[in-house]
Order: sequence, then C-alpha cells, then structure tokens
Amino acid sequence: MQNKTSRASAALWASAIILAIVSPLVLSNIYWTSVLTRILIYVLMAVSLRTIYLVGEFSLGHVGFMCIGAYTSALLSLKAGLPFALTLPVGGVMAGLVAFSLGYPFMRVKGVYFVVLTLVTSESFRLLAFNWKKLTGGVDGLIGFPGAGSLSIPGIGQIDFGGFNEYYYLTLGVVCASLYILYRLESSRLGFTWLAICETDKMAGAVGINVLRYKVINFSTACCFAGIGGGLLAHSEQALSPMGGATFGVMTTIYLLVYMVVGGKGKFEGPVVGAVVLSLVSEFTRPVEEYQPMIIGAIAIAVVMLLPDGLATIPERLGLWPVSASEGSSQPDLEPKAEEGT
Repeated sequence: MQNKTSRASAALWASAIILAIVSPLVLSNIYWTSVLTRILIYVLMAVSLRTIYLVGEFSLGHVGFMCIGAYTSALLSLKAGLPFALTLPVGGVMAGLVAFSLGYPFMRVKGVYFVVLTLVTSESFRLLAFNWKKLTGGVDGLIGFPGAGSLSIPGIGQIDFGGFNEYYYLTLGVVCASLYILYRLESSRLGFTWLAICETDKMAGAVGINVLRYKVINFSTACCFAGIGGGLLAHSEQALSPMGGATFGVMTTIYLLVYMVVGGKGKFEGPVVGAVVLSLVSEFTRPVEEYQPMIIGAIAIAVVMLLPDGLATIPERLGLWPVSASEGSSQPDLEPKAEEGT
C-alpha cells in the first residue's frame, strides 16, 4: 500500500508539472503568462514559509527577506552589470545571511514574540528601501535593470529568457528545483530534527539536540529561498517599489500565511495548493478588487471550519487518494506542544 501511495504521489506531481508546462501554450496570452509566473513565485514563497513552521513558529516577516533578495539581484544587475545566473543565487544567499545574523536573537523567543519580531523586521527592510533613495530609488522605486536575458545551459546551449513565455519556463525550473531541495531537506535527518523541535524543544534539547542552532539553520534556509523568490519577481517585473501597498507590504505577508493555512500546513503540497487556488481567486475577483480581502478571508474561515487540515486533504476525504494503514501514524504532527510552566 505504501508503494501505491508513493506512485500516486509521484503521478500527481508529474501531472502538476505537465499542466504547468502546457498552460502558457494553451492560454497563449501574455497577461495570463505573467499571472502564472507570479503564482509560481508565490508557491515558492508559501512553501519556504512553511519550512519555518516545521520548528513550530509562524513568521510574518518572510516578505522582508523576499525584498532583500529582490533588491540585491536587481542592484547587482543594474550597478555591477552581473548576469542573472549570478545575481539570483547571490540574492538568495544575501537573504539567508541576513536571516542567519538575526536568527540567534530571534530564535530565542517563541510564539507571538517571534511573530512581532519578524513583522517589525520586515517593515524595517521595506522602510530602508523606501528611505535609501541613492541606492534603491526611494519612493520612486527601482527601474531600468535588465531581465534574465540569455543564459547558457549545459547540454542545451544559449537560450534567451527575455520573452514572457521563456521567463515563465525559467521560473518554473527554478521553483521546481527549489521545491525539490526543500522537500528533500524536510525528508532528511535535518527535517526530522526540525520536527522533533516542533514537537517539544525541551525534550529535543534533553537528548542532545542543539535547538537554537537547528532553528537558526531552519530560519536561514527558508529565508534564502524567499530571497530567490524575490529575485525571480524582480526580474519578471523589472521594477521594484517599496510602497506599503505594493508587493513588499504587510498584506503580502498575510496572504502568504493564508496560502499555507488554507492549503494545509501539515502537508508539503498544502502551500502549493493554497497559493494556486487563492491566487486564481484573487485574479478572477479583480473586477471587485476592493472586496478581495473580504473574499479571501471568507474562504479562509470556511476552510478552517470545514477542512481544518486544508484543501490538500480533499482527495483523502473523498476516498480518491490511497492511504496506507501506517501513514496516519507516520504523518508528522506539526502542532507545537505546550510546555509545562509556559
């Protein structure tokens, strides 16, 4: 039964990738290709946000590290003339390094204190971009930096990713590779250590796990991929704005959290489902844009009440997904336990 479940899971992921590949060809529309590109970026952001939840913490500052990756990649392209193949990973590394430097003080606190710290830090990054006009363009934003351009791919040759469709497929490749890395990390010994800390950090520490160190590694890893998402977004739109109502504002952070919860935070594919479904809902409700937060909120409340484990569990509930007898016991419990005396 376990092999059957694994085959079904592989088939589902393969089907999703095939659908993602053919979608721009079927739609044949520049606008929808750009929408799909942004959805892919939000998928990466939501899944990397869930990585932080693996140690039992919620972050409202994920978009701040997306901002770091975006501005780092854009500025290196604009000021230093470096190619996209170099600026994108450097943007991710920069976000990861900043998260690493902040991780040790941040990860010493829990719960609402960690949430507030990450939220304030994210806003500080945005305000830094807003006020540092000589470097970031300030309120006018940052424009004029190039897109992905031509990249040399081993075994294939030189490919120009300047077009909308070409950049979409580049984004799809980067996002798929990033999701695979995050999945392998979660399935590795490192991921099981994170889950042990989520279960009870005091007991994990009692058996010799350096809880703070593993939490910092978790936080840095998640923020590194948030930086990569920011770099992809920057070169997709070729314009960055630090305004509060733009991409790096508080609402984007809240939406990412909603994507994770609505899709199902207990499953790796949960944020993927949540980001895709709710992003499409936002797109189709664009004519009533002023009511979008209300619509998304109503959907989130309904899902939490009717499907507390998220939209990703619908196939299992309908009996359309093979579940082995042992899977229920092996499924990690991502709800952090309350500690005695806290």
